Amino acid sequence: MKYLSVLSVICGVIATKAYAECWSEKLGYPCCSYSKNVLFEDNDGQWSVENDNWCGIPKGTSSNCWAEKLGYPCCSSSKDVLFEDSDGQWSVENDNWCGIPKSSTPSTTITKTTTTITSKAPTSTYNPNVPPKPALTNLDSIRDPAANCDISDSIKGDSLAKAAPFRMGVGLNGSDKSSSTVLSKKMCQLIAYQFNSVTYSNLMKAEHMLDKTASQNNAKNGNDMPVLKFDTIIDGLEFCQKNNVKMRGHTLVWHTQTPSWFFRTNFQDNGSFVNASKMEKRMESYIKQMLEFIQYYYPGVVDVWDVVNEAVEITNGSYDSSTGWNTRTKFDGGDNLWYKTMGADYVFKAFRFARKYADKNVKLIYNDYNTFMSQKTNAISNLIKKLKAENLVDGVGLQSYLNADWPNRNDYKSAIQKFSSLGVEIQITELTIKTDGSGNKFNNQATHYQQVFQIYKDLKKSGVNITSVTVFGLQDGYLFYSNDSTDTRLWDHNLKKKPVYNAIMKVLKS
Repeated sequence: MKYLSVLSVICGVIATKAYAECWSEKLGYPCCSYSKNVLFEDNDGQWSVENDNWCGIPKGTSSNCWAEKLGYPCCSSSKDVLFEDSDGQWSVENDNWCGIPKSSTPSTTITKTTTTITSKAPTSTYNPNVPPKPALTNLDSIRDPAANCDISDSIKGDSLAKAAPFRMGVGLNGSDKSSSTVLSKKMCQLIAYQFNSVTYSNLMKAEHMLDKTASQNNAKNGNDMPVLKFDTIIDGLEFCQKNNVKMRGHTLVWHTQTPSWFFRTNFQDNGSFVNASKMEKRMESYIKQMLEFIQYYYPGVVDVWDVVNEAVEITNGSYDSSTGWNTRTKFDGGDNLWYKTMGADYVFKAFRFARKYADKNVKLIYNDYNTFMSQKTNAISNLIKKLKAENLVDGVGLQSYLNADWPNRNDYKSAIQKFSSLGVEIQITELTIKTDGSGNKFNNQATHYQQVFQIYKDLKKSGVNITSVTVFGLQDGYLFYSNDSTDTRLWDHNLKKKPVYNAIMKVLKS
């Protein structure tokens, strides 16, 4: 039954524990009311699944079932053998595979079956390769750091999403799941009113999505493909689905925040680097698992992906100029391990796999920073032309980390126009404008945001296909952090609108 990705079924339990009663209540899970099939065991106790959620099995009530070790329940009633392998005999109950206890006597043996297994997921065909959803966090069990903030003026009247001629997005901050923006009821309420798009700033990147232990166990069992876990993004996906908010997928392939062990033999820290063929298969597996999970449980929620992030470089000694688009080879003195293992073609292969597995309406984006610097503008344009020749790319993402006086706004505007001339969408993906340090810094900052949004609006009116603008964070002095000095955002530390908000709204409504 290894083809059923058993390890994928259990990968999320350690990091995601929701709220409940009994011994597992403190860890955030309900007790199992009827299931005794152990799908996972750790120092806390034994775990199973009921109603698509993890639950804790009351101590002393678990059963002995050979299938439990593989992540499946024992069959409670069915004795019809639908499949048999070296592990044992398998049947189906409640739309899920189950192992027939070895003491049972099968009544019917079927060597080949055409049975279609349906799923509780919002698609019509059961996909055994998609793991169950991790448990959602019960926000009632979380101390909301914004609980005392008065957001009344932000959830009535003006709305950025309603006023903008393009999708308006906001970054979901958080260095780990416990500090994720979507764990604040107040922040979620504000976002649902003001925005129609979100982007995880960190928690959808490979270092959070890859399950190291499960991947290593896969390798030990002869399957040298990665295992993903989805506990860090499940709450955000659920929020988006319930509130009709879109999510930008960020990001599939990036040389940063992708652990070195992912590129090494047996996923070991000290393993040798795998060859290009093996790494290509791992890349495909990673992209396939990511897209299948999200499209299976949350169809239509993520309708755009930053497929490759920051693959172009202009620093001398850190790029391969032979490709014609300055392929990044190094960053901060270290190797770009995608390039090291797969060569410059890793970018094209990532887009090919993304196009292969993405739903037909999903847009694929190349995303980068300092896109307005002429050498980088030209290199990215050359890359986009090559990708577009294979119908692999739909747009360019301009991160847009700006200072008060840099870059020159005309240079910034010209870069957008040049990318637009290639016939692709323009998405402003991580807009951030720093303050100037003066005593009047927030009013000055508001002027700069106003100027930049005027550029977007004028370009949109002229025919440039700007489809979204995302400000990369909700508030200054992010409340989930104990000491955050950020001052680049639209709301202050108490979730009160800054002058920036009103300046942007003035442009959008004019």
